[in-house]
Amino acid sequence: MKRIITLIIAITAVTTAFCREIRGIVVGENGTPLDYVNVVLYRDSIYVTGTVTDTTGAFSLNTDIRGKLTAKISFVGYETYTSAIPNSGNLGTIKLVPTTATLREVVVSVTRPSTTMKGNALVTDIEGSSLAIAGTANDVLTRVPMVVDNGGTLEVFGKGAPEIYINGRKVNDRQELAQLNSQDMKNVSVITNPGAAYAANVKSVILIRTKPPKGDGFSGTIRIDNGFQHYFRTGNSIDVKYRTRGLELFANYGWWYGDNCDNRSNEMTTTTSTGTYNQAFQTIGKQFYNDMTGKIGFSYMFNDRHSIGAYYQNSWNRHHSTGTIPSEVWQNGILIDCYDSDVNNRSTALPRHYVNLYYNGQAGKLSIDFNADYLWYKSRELSLSDELSEMGEDRTVNTLSINHNRMFAEKLVVSHPLWHGRLQAGEEYTCTRTTNIFTANITEVPDADNRVDESNVAAFVEIAQQLGRFNIGVGLRYEHVEFNYYEMGQLRDGQSKTYDNLFPSLNVATKIGQVRMGLNYSGKTVRPGYGQLDGAVSYINRLTFETGNPYLKPTKMQTLEYVAQWSQFFAQLSYTYFKDGVYHTTEPYGPDGEATIIRTANLDRRHYFQAFAGGQFNVGIWQPRVNIGVMKQWLTLPVNGKPMKMNTPGFLFQWQNAVHLPFDIWLNVDAQLMTTQWDNNMKLSNTPWYVNAKIYKGFINNTFSVTLEAKDLFNSSQNDAIMYNDAVHIVQKNFSPGRSVMLTLQYRFNTTRDRYRGTGAGNSEKSRF
Repeated sequence: MKRIITLIIAITAVTTAFCREIRGIVVGENGTPLDYVNVVLYRDSIYVTGTVTDTTGAFSLNTDIRGKLTAKISFVGYETYTSAIPNSGNLGTIKLVPTTATLREVVVSVTRPSTTMKGNALVTDIEGSSLAIAGTANDVLTRVPMVVDNGGTLEVFGKGAPEIYINGRKVNDRQELAQLNSQDMKNVSVITNPGAAYAANVKSVILIRTKPPKGDGFSGTIRIDNGFQHYFRTGNSIDVKYRTRGLELFANYGWWYGDNCDNRSNEMTTTTSTGTYNQAFQTIGKQFYNDMTGKIGFSYMFNDRHSIGAYYQNSWNRHHSTGTIPSEVWQNGILIDCYDSDVNNRSTALPRHYVNLYYNGQAGKLSIDFNADYLWYKSRELSLSDELSEMGEDRTVNTLSINHNRMFAEKLVVSHPLWHGRLQAGEEYTCTRTTNIFTANITEVPDADNRVDESNVAAFVEIAQQLGRFNIGVGLRYEHVEFNYYEMGQLRDGQSKTYDNLFPSLNVATKIGQVRMGLNYSGKTVRPGYGQLDGAVSYINRLTFETGNPYLKPTKMQTLEYVAQWSQFFAQLSYTYFKDGVYHTTEPYGPDGEATIIRTANLDRRHYFQAFAGGQFNVGIWQPRVNIGVMKQWLTLPVNGKPMKMNTPGFLFQWQNAVHLPFDIWLNVDAQLMTTQWDNNMKLSNTPWYVNAKIYKGFINNTFSVTLEAKDLFNSSQNDAIMYNDAVHIVQKNFSPGRSVMLTLQYRFNTTRDRYRGTGAGNSEKSRF
């Protein structure tokens, strides 16, 4: 520990002799700090050095160049500011003036969305680009480099589901992205190797910044989505705000209603001491959903240095699925059973309470950000299955699962200028409890009453310094975790654990010629989700069961990443070493081992490499973007008693097109293709691809807009998979329809951005629920 602290102090103490420091703070027209503003120094029109502002609007540059220097400060949506550098090097507070173009003029003169490497993030400008009329935040993110739409789920390439923030506040309900309008967004930053300020299990982060607030009075957005994806579906949302002086009151409501069609086939081969069992079953069903969410809150800005706010959110979810599962069971090539299961599942999650409050302020040069969160919800799932067998006994299987979850969290972050950069330090505390009560009417599935209590105390420090052409950041995070596991009210010492871990991070960024580049390192630990730890056995069918594993160990990761950007091109290379990764394994189950149970387990180790590159262009009215990625793991596991290499690399291809047609109409046509690839012992066995098309037209200065969108035009985006294990082999094919058509009507009045500055606490813990 002493050596690490000494190393951090030594790095931050290194300064360039005889360097001159140029510093200042950039704010908008209302005094709000502006981050990622470009600051460039020139001497007689010759480039000297450059940087961008941080989240507080501050910047600092060092140069040994003497003589008359000039600073040029530019940002999308604002007039460029130019100033001579005073002898002190302190430019003070610089207030940028918005451009005078109207919204309609912005749309007409729209440019291609530019992606720039800033620090350890890839930042894509939304304002003033074709992405500003994409629709919602969901529509924008699927067209941002490094973000992939994987069967309707947003993922960062090679990193899985990211943590997403809007103006520094954690998004806990992804429906919130459907309520954020693309015209309110300023930029999107994708961080593929987060530092010490984020929890140790966060593998990627997406930061969404919205436009600065303008004007007082009422404002709002009404949005209606209607369409078909085999069945009818609708989504409706309303967002209203009232602003006067420093006070803002806001409320929003969203409702999503419809049906999904599910059609999948599964073939399972289980090898036991008595022979080989083969199962073949197909799930054909209909899933109904009825989801609602509402939020009400306020924020108050005492002045441009102090603000407070709070909100309460409640969600309500009802899902109902029905269907049939025709099944056949073979033993050593002989049919031993054939049965149909009529399935009727009902699940509810209501109510879901969530409260956030925050304080954001500055005392001199010290910035303070405090957040507190409380989350509580209850979910209930009832499953009824009537099994009619042609060769065996009929039976009815009933299972009931009831979950209670609660979490309290708080987080404090302070930052202060230090030498030629900035020091940021903070602490975070989370306390969670999750309880599962499970009952079934068959002896193969025992009843369960499990509870997990977990507390996490964390402290972190990050130091960033501008040393000549290099921007160096060093971070260290400490976490103390107490995990207690209970069965039937009794503490289980074998499954309960205590962890004390240090997580270092390092990033170095520079610019050589016209190429920006950065090298990042981080050490992280991902703790299993509560569902992965749950030891209750769930019933799928009479020969298939599923359970978690309370003995799971956390996954340790070491990641080294290189990022570069030149002009409109960028590239990323990343290597990760996994220790004790969590994957799904299968084992024979039952008295004779004729059944199969799917459970979670730890892998010993895994090596993983990924690369991603892309470019954006502008050809008249056509704005294409091309991205390509590759993923490869090194892993060998026993399958049927023999080692099997699971190393085949997978490729991703994206081709995105925006065309500005006459009459201010926008046409988007996007395509994506993924090749066969491995993820642990799971193999994507087909080549899913899709083509999406969208046409947009705005009226009355874009106050009212109409969007017609068709997704997966050729119904080719379904993923097929194969799971390999030593004794069990599972093949799944997906025939569920992916093609959809949606018509969106949107009306906006007196549009403004919210001033809410809460960043949330316990954010990684919320995702584990």
